[in-house]
This record gives sequence, structure tokens and C-alpha cells, in this order.
Amino acid sequence: MSARSVDLYNITPMTINDLDEVYELELASYSFPWTKEILRDCILYNYNSFSVFFNNELIGYIISKITYPETHILNLTVNTAFRRKGIGQSLINLVINDAKLRKSEDIILEVRASNNEAQALYHKLKFKSIGIRRGYYESENGREDAYVLKLSL
Repeated sequence: MSARSVDLYNITPMTINDLDEVYELELASYSFPWTKEILRDCILYNYNSFSVFFNNELIGYIISKITYPETHILNLTVNTAFRRKGIGQSLINLVINDAKLRKSEDIILEVRASNNEAQALYHKLKFKSIGIRRGYYESENGREDAYVLKLSL
């Protein structure tokens, strides 16, 4: 039996020691990244966040707030060289399973209207579109809409 590539990654709860690497990946991934202070606060305020490492290099993370009755996925980022390998799906499934254990009823998230790759992943995981937040994201042309997606647990 051969190992799946996703089994070679180490997923751990995000700690303050991850902050510099998380911020660097955030900067490399987005034209309008979260600030280092926002990322730090998510860690310090015990958001449900996980880091993914490959050979001790941070290659992805997810930041969520798991609560009853609703969980919110706030940020999912995977290094472009490691996309389409099941890492994002594994991180989302981790949040889904944790949310179920905590009796959360729904998971919501926002995704850029232009981010077709992320939308395809969320729809594959059975998230459904429930609305639009007009002008939610900064963009090169001013503001961009976000689709609001929901997964009922």
C-alpha cells in the first residue's frame, strides 16, 4: 500500500511561533493580505487555526471560529506550489469534523466572486451559496463581491 501525498504533511494547531511564516505566506498569496496584527490576534484569541507543514516548511493554514450554533471559516491559504493536492480539502474537513464535535449546526464562509478554484472546492464539499456581500473584498478595481457559502451539518 502506498502513502497518499496528503499523508506526508504535518497539520498542527497554529501557535504564535508560526506567525512569521503564516504572515509571509499571506503576503505571497494575496494582493490584499491580512495584517500581521490580525493574524496574531487570531492566534492569541484562540481561534481554531491550523498550520500545515511539509519538511518543516509552512505550506498552508486555516483560520476559523468554531462555535455553537455557527462556525465561520475566515481564511484558508495554501502555497501555490502545493495546491490541488488535497491540503485545502483536508483543512476544511478538519474544521467540519471539529465543528460537528462541538455541535455546531452550520459552517459559513465568504469567497471572492473571482476565485473559481476555491468555489469549486467548497461546492465539492457540499457548501451551498446563500448570498452575496457586495463590495466585501478590496481589489485592484476598487471592491469585489463575496459569495456567502454555507454547509449545514
